[in-house]
Amino acid sequence: MDRKVVVVTGASSGIGESIAAKFKNEGFLVVGVSRSEPEVEVDLWSKADLTNKEERESVFKDVAEKFGRCDVLVNNAGVGLYDTWENIDEEALRREFELNFFAVVDMTKLFLPFLKETKGTVINTSSVAAKIYVPCMGSYCATKSAVYMFSHSLRAEVKKYGVGVLNLIVGRINTGFSSRSFGGLNPPSSPGGGCPKKLADKVFKAYKKRKRQITYPFWYEFVAPVVKLLGPVYDNINIKKWGI
Repeated sequence: MDRKVVVVTGASSGIGESIAAKFKNEGFLVVGVSRSEPEVEVDLWSKADLTNKEERESVFKDVAEKFGRCDVLVNNAGVGLYDTWENIDEEALRREFELNFFAVVDMTKLFLPFLKETKGTVINTSSVAAKIYVPCMGSYCATKSAVYMFSHSLRAEVKKYGVGVLNLIVGRINTGFSSRSFGGLNPPSSPGGGCPKKLADKVFKAYKKRKRQITYPFWYEFVAPVVKLLGPVYDNINIKKWGI
């Protein structure tokens, strides 16, 4: 089979949907992984709750039986949790880490044999929250920090096999992410936000160039130094925004 295969988790909405559509338009065979059937055209829908290890393994079996290869693995599925550390529900916290981090690691381990064969690429959706703490989103920041470090340490480990790792530092994107999140607090409204289709375009270009990391929107590159400079002022702004 000459056509390349991309596996995209969280393909039924938001960033995952846009990335799946982009790779499909570029001629890839697309495997969409999600709990609900994607509206975007895919060549295989593998229905799975990625917090479940057996269902993660089922995704790999589906791909192995249908295509027998994987050229790109996009670990994108994730969820937000809005609450203070004092009030956060332990079960919710564990579920967030299971999807946002442990599923990323497990899916990568499952697909690495294929990726070694194809000298493919792992694409991980991290976040600006991996570099900038946000009160009442501390658990999400922690999961994305874990993904950030996983991506960069993995890259060095798989370099000898010709496998690339692209880490995505994603800022606020207009995908309705907050409406699908859980926890005891409602996030404050924030103006603006990037376009998931534009992000998908940049992801594909970065993949083709074998880049190590991209940030979108680009101006988030300058946010971390500003937050560090502001210090207590940043804290006070968030205290007021969240009403804590």
